[in-house]
Amino acid sequence: MKKLLFVISLIFAMSLVSVSCFEDLFGRDEEEVVEPSATQLPGYDFTFTCPAGSQNTVPIPKGTAKCQKAYEYFAKVYGCNEADYFNAANCKMCNDCGIANYCTVCK
Repeated sequence: MKKLLFVISLIFAMSLVSVSCFEDLFGRDEEEVVEPSATQLPGYDFTFTCPAGSQNTVPIPKGTAKCQKAYEYFAKVYGCNEADYFNAANCKMCNDCGIANYCTVCK
């Protein structure tokens, strides 16, 4: 019984440790480090105005020009609550940035 309790406690303790802790302790493999390519543009703040007149500013992360335009479109559509364009914005994120989480609504 003590061994079973020890194993369960060990599993629980390991589930609390994040993967990043292991990377900090043991380092990353050289093959995992991705160098930024020449096509990567720096991030910036994007300001847009909604049809209702409100103005918002959101950070756009570094990436390709095409991906950054997809982020801008996504931010404006969701920031202005333009529900008719939610799927189109998600598909731009999927296709232009390669973010698979947004691909579920694309045809």
